Amino acid sequence: MATTSKAASRSLDQPDEHIEKGGVHIDVVHLGDIKVKRAKYPAGWRFSKDMGADRCQDNHVGYVIDGEIHVVLDDGTEYDTKAGDAFVVPAGHDAWSENGCTIVQFDEFDAAARRFGL
Repeated sequence: MATTSKAASRSLDQPDEHIEKGGVHIDVVHLGDIKVKRAKYPAGWRFSKDMGADRCQDNHVGYVIDGEIHVVLDDGTEYDTKAGDAFVVPAGHDAWSENGCTIVQFDEFDAAARRFGL
């Protein structure tokens, strides 16, 4: 499980990193060994079209700030996550947003997979 050496608070408006990939704008702050990411997906974005791979192989834990994103898992399960939803998405998925969305994601690398049995 991830640990932090002390309490901390950071603003995503003053990120440690800013990344743009596949049209997605990602602000990253580091809190101990956790990366907190705010990702802004443009309208029409799709992982399999815009990110250079057919499927995302990362596990995700997060919260939808605004908009909606549709997820399809390798086993065929489909669902939408919309503003106000918390989510866990296992590796092996495609996702897209017709109208754009903003999410906050908590990356602990393998810890999320172990914690949620993914």
